[in-house]
Amino acid sequence: MEKILSIVIPAYNVEKYLEKCLASFEIQAILDRIEVLVINDGSKDHTAEIAQWYCEKYPETYFLYNKENGGHGSGINYGIRYATGKYFKVVDGDDWLNTEELEAFVKLLEETDTDIVAADFLCIQDETDAILEEKHCTPCKEQYGHIADLTKGEVMDVIKMHALTIRTAILKQNPIQIDEHCYYVDCEYITYPIPFVRTVYFYPKFLYMYRLGRNGQSMDIRSMQKNRMQHQRVLDSLLKFYAELHGLSDGSMRYIERCIAQVVENQFQIYISMGCDKKIQEELRQWDLELKKRYPDIYGATRKKSITMLRKTGYRILPVGAVVYRICKNR
Repeated sequence: MEKILSIVIPAYNVEKYLEKCLASFEIQAILDRIEVLVINDGSKDHTAEIAQWYCEKYPETYFLYNKENGGHGSGINYGIRYATGKYFKVVDGDDWLNTEELEAFVKLLEETDTDIVAADFLCIQDETDAILEEKHCTPCKEQYGHIADLTKGEVMDVIKMHALTIRTAILKQNPIQIDEHCYYVDCEYITYPIPFVRTVYFYPKFLYMYRLGRNGQSMDIRSMQKNRMQHQRVLDSLLKFYAELHGLSDGSMRYIERCIAQVVENQFQIYISMGCDKKIQEELRQWDLELKKRYPDIYGATRKKSITMLRKTGYRILPVGAVVYRICKNR
């Protein structure tokens, strides 16, 4: 039977979590309609052995690809190369899908032909599995269960990677390449396909379970400070991509600008967290003024009030912002 959903799992040293992840797809009714591609990214632990056990148990559903370490983007690129399903979804090896909703979700994918299906997801506390936050794929409740036209500006909020399921053909038939050996590439994955996307269906169920609080996660502020040049590298790649776009609808361009503006906001977060350093203040000022000069629409698409305040004060209140940020983080 034709595979409906390709679930791609970039996996690096996730032996503690991978069993829970792989077991979440173990639904007899849909095993013949899904494929689970575990991309072992040079793990040093027992990640490969855990994946291999599932491959042997379900040889027509679970597949293991061992490769040299290349980062999260490399795992996604690998998955795009080998996926055969009608739709494509990335699930990190320390996360999982809501088993209770997956069968109905696959049935929906079988019946629809929209470019993207967006679903709600839950943020889950590491160790306790307590629900920390509900994340909705659209602020408009009326959109759930319906198709929106992205090219006409009907998709208002950026669809996060955890909410995103996309037609595999869009990824395979277009020049979409995610940066490798680099953190923070999720934003590339959700942005680069947009020129080829028109329709989005909003699914009103919590499908993805996103683990938070794990030590060393890339979005932890200490990791972001340490790897801020990698974050800047991804932002530069996105800006280059944006500068080369031609002939897109206003709706698609505005959506892409919001995608990149969120990365700009994360870059500001890094600067604010380091804001007691005078050199950082000047670096931020120069960087943001250059952004305004070269990409005014992305500059204007940032929405956070803290950024507006920094800009209005000529970035002079950055040290105050750093103190407030630390107080809030330590609560």
